Amino acid sequence: MRIPSRAGGEEGAAAVEFALIVGVFAMLLFGMLEFGVAFWQVQNLRAATRESARVAAVRGDSDAIYNRLLDASSGSLTPGNFPKTGVQVSPALCSRDTTGNNITVTINNAQLPNAVKQAFSINIPFMPPIPLNPVLSGTFRCE
Repeated sequence: MRIPSRAGGEEGAAAVEFALIVGVFAMLLFGMLEFGVAFWQVQNLRAATRESARVAAVRGDSDAIYNRLLDASSGSLTPGNFPKTGVQVSPALCSRDTTGNNITVTINNAQLPNAVKQAFSINIPFMPPIPLNPVLSGTFRCE
C-alpha cells in the first residue's frame, strides 16, 4: 500500500486566511484615514480661530478678524463659501475698558461649507457614519 506524499493539502490555507482578515483590515485602514482627515480639519479650524482671536485681542476690527480666520484656515474657508456672519466674537471687540478680559472667537458650525461638514462625518466601510460636531473657538486675553 502506498502513502500519498501530500496528506494534509494546505495549498489554499493562506488565501482563506487572507479572505477572512481583509475585511477587518480594510475597516481599520479606512477608519484611520477618515479619522485622520476629520482630526486634521478640526485642528486646522481651531488653530484658525486662535489666530483670529489673537487679532481680536490686539483690538483688530471685525474685517481683520474675519480675514485672519480665512487666511489661517489653509484654504478650508474662503470668502465665497463661508459668510462673515459665521464668526461670532464675544465680547464684541476689545477696547481700553476690557483690557485683561478674555475675548473668544467662535465659528458657527451650521454655516461651514459642505466640504468641511463632510470631513466632520467619519465614514468607515461596513459601519454607520460617525458625525462630529466640534466646538471651534479660540480665546485670548485683551491687550
